[in-house]
Amino acid sequence: MNGLAQQFRGDVYVQTVDIDDPGNRQLVGTYNVSATPTIVILNDSGEVSARFVGLTNGTTLRQAIEQALSEAVGGSAQ
Repeated sequence: MNGLAQQFRGDVYVQTVDIDDPGNRQLVGTYNVSATPTIVILNDSGEVSARFVGLTNGTTLRQAIEQALSEAVGGSAQ
């Protein structure tokens, strides 16, 4: 994930969330996270573009990020 974050630096933001922290309960509920790892990719409108539960390879994640960037209002993938 860190490598992809560097590759798309300035275009994407990575946030990790402790699903066991009571302070994150609303966020966990909003994105229906019940297992780790869960990766939720949002487009720039805050809509879920892709969701992965379990280990996911870098190629699949890169494609999902590119798709979310292509959904950006007035934007396109790199």
